[in-house]
Amino acid sequence: MLYGRLGHSDIEISKIILGTWAIGGTHWGPYDESRAVSAIETALDLGITTIDTAPAYGSGHAEELIGRVVRGKRDRVIIATKCGLDIANGFVRDLTPAFLEQEIENSLRRLGTDYIDLYQPHWPDPDTPVEYTMEALERFHAQGKIRAVGLSNYAAAEISEVLAFAPVASLQPPYSLLERDVEKEIQPLCARTGIAMIPYGSLGAGMLTGKYAEPPKFRKDDARSFFYRFFDRRYWPGVSTLVDLLRKIAAAHDAKPGHVAIAWILSRQAVAGTIVGARSAEQVRDNIGGIDLALSPEEIRELDRVSAAVYEA
Repeated sequence: MLYGRLGHSDIEISKIILGTWAIGGTHWGPYDESRAVSAIETALDLGITTIDTAPAYGSGHAEELIGRVVRGKRDRVIIATKCGLDIANGFVRDLTPAFLEQEIENSLRRLGTDYIDLYQPHWPDPDTPVEYTMEALERFHAQGKIRAVGLSNYAAAEISEVLAFAPVASLQPPYSLLERDVEKEIQPLCARTGIAMIPYGSLGAGMLTGKYAEPPKFRKDDARSFFYRFFDRRYWPGVSTLVDLLRKIAAAHDAKPGHVAIAWILSRQAVAGTIVGARSAEQVRDNIGGIDLALSPEEIRELDRVSAAVYEA
């Protein structure tokens, strides 16, 4: 496993970060808790030191599972979690200090720890002044409850507004060969300001692994049916062309398509590591195959070209 510094913080993260949305048990189809626990255990055994989670993942269940697994080995694990979604009231965004005070205590309890390494507002809250939110997070930092502040799903203008009030170690945006909008404004801003990007969705929710031979269908409550635009059947021609290229490049390296997708994201400017979801030990083992894969400049240029055309009519 490879490791690196998280922005301007003193936190060292693994380049592959375990994503736990599916481990929470909701929005991702059939769920097996024993396999979810095994995924976390296997990640730690293989050198993945960093785990990303959120109260929204299974209404706190993902945090509880992580807390159970890391008991007795907390000093070996970097835990990143999030805040600011009022789950009880329909996932309303709430970054008020009063709500954050409740939320951090709940996360600490579920995780079985007295500190969180990286604490991230999950989504911006347009109804709460940024300075109020950042004052609360800075207070948590001074109290030793968090080691660093990150952001998740913030636009460039929103990031700039936050930076006027407090330092930010990282940004968690959607970013993959199928989602490259961050390259327009967000990525250059992160590069200029030293904010580490830790993207999620680098495997395109499984699409970039090459496991789908035709456009898949999911239940309405499955995240792949409402959160990711590339599962829309109308984009299948462009997506399948990209996946074919991933297969071709993978074959040249004796690797898998998903390994190429991970290697590509890790080669991008300002990216310190990438969040890769898994809900079984097998998926974890598969995901780390991209960590040592080095793509040639020509391969990267071809991936850039083909992925840029995915949504063209």
